[in-house]
Amino acid sequence: MTLASIANKLPFDVSQTFIGGKWVAPSSSATSKVVNPDTGEDIATVPECTATDVDRAVQAAHTAFYDGPWINEFSGAQRRDAMLALAAAIEEHRKNIELIESINTGKPIVDVRGELDDTIDLFRHFAGYADKVEGRHISSQANANLQAYTTKEPVGVVGFINAFNYPICLLAWKVAPALAAGCTVVFKPGPQTPLTTQYFAYLLEQTKLFPPGVFNVVLGGVEAGQALVEHDLVDKVGFTGSVATGKNVIRSTASTRMVRMASVELGGKSPGVVMPDADLDKTARLVVMGCMSNAGMNCNALTRLWVHRSIYDEFLPKLKAAAEALKLDTPQLEHTEMGPLIDRRQYERVLEYIRIGKEEDGASVLTGGEPALGRGFWIQPTLFYNVDPKARIATEEIFGPVLSVLQPFDNLDDVIETERKSEFGLAASIFSHNHRDITKFTRRLRCGTIWVNTHNPLYSFLPFGGFRNSGFGREMGYESFDGYLVSKAIIDDLS
Repeated sequence: MTLASIANKLPFDVSQTFIGGKWVAPSSSATSKVVNPDTGEDIATVPECTATDVDRAVQAAHTAFYDGPWINEFSGAQRRDAMLALAAAIEEHRKNIELIESINTGKPIVDVRGELDDTIDLFRHFAGYADKVEGRHISSQANANLQAYTTKEPVGVVGFINAFNYPICLLAWKVAPALAAGCTVVFKPGPQTPLTTQYFAYLLEQTKLFPPGVFNVVLGGVEAGQALVEHDLVDKVGFTGSVATGKNVIRSTASTRMVRMASVELGGKSPGVVMPDADLDKTARLVVMGCMSNAGMNCNALTRLWVHRSIYDEFLPKLKAAAEALKLDTPQLEHTEMGPLIDRRQYERVLEYIRIGKEEDGASVLTGGEPALGRGFWIQPTLFYNVDPKARIATEEIFGPVLSVLQPFDNLDDVIETERKSEFGLAASIFSHNHRDITKFTRRLRCGTIWVNTHNPLYSFLPFGGFRNSGFGREMGYESFDGYLVSKAIIDDLS
């Protein structure tokens, strides 16, 4: 299936971008191809924005924030109602969005439906915060004639750089709390997956409730991203992506005339621990889905598995069976459970890591390890076992359907000590019914999210983020909303 087959369902021109409340042609004639990962075929041609376009978008967002009605005239209730209308528009158009997202990303259509559920929920959830921005009254501590209080105000213009792996859902993670707080936005989607961001901009425009410049889109790659993070009128940068790029983003926020705030969600190498008392059949399926969901292109994917020695030999066949049972097929078919990698670059990267596992790390292949389906960017679900915990495939983020089952362990304390030395700290999971082991693991491990007897579920009301090289700042939950607000102290001398 190609995007051309649903072209009549696209109510916007993919050759334009959305700036200052209008669809405009970028300043350059440069374009890039959008590819269907299932087949490797081109499905759309989109513009490459330049630093000039980024400046135009940031200027529009700056004007909307400082001179427009979004923060100066709109009440919190009006922002709430605008966001609820936007959520309703997404719901009305969800079938089109789901199909576009599935074709553009290669995600199974069943998974995309869940992501649209989450997207709609996120806008409704954060709409509820928009009219609840609160400060504090502080009684005088030093002088009876002084009255002091604080207000919370939006940080201003936020520049977002999104990843390719969850285009519409990660957009909601970022944009919903920022709009609820009263910020204005310049948003750059991943260059591989721009189409649902454009669709979102169209729906926001159609509500007629968001003033021009409140939300702007710039398309493109490195040039557009660099121009956005270095622009002096951007007050905060939000980034999701690799550790290396994230570090460059952080440096850029302090390298120009104005120091900017930043929130970065970076890489992960999330460990899972299977204890002797776990339900092995259920755990095998949960582990496989924890790794292979979205073809392993999850920052929190379970890619590093510890299995207790007493159950190691019993568990491996169950894990192998669960991986081999996954259905790989055309993403728009209802029975498909895993899709392809996003593009040729990622496909070749994952195959190279599989080669490293076999030839350099000396790991044994339990199943998979080869291309699949004979088209596009498909790779079999791949399980290595008896992997040295220090091996490259066990320590470096692969971002593909590759699970390293580490050498068996005897003592949970040793596992915790090893994982506390990891450069990452995004997520982890433990499969056990022993309260003492669960408590020890969840208390001592420095990870932003820890699951017990599951892996992957995330919710709009809970924060998500990491420690160390997994980044800082939080997505979702009240913590995310609060991250787009700054405190101002007011001191009134009544004498």
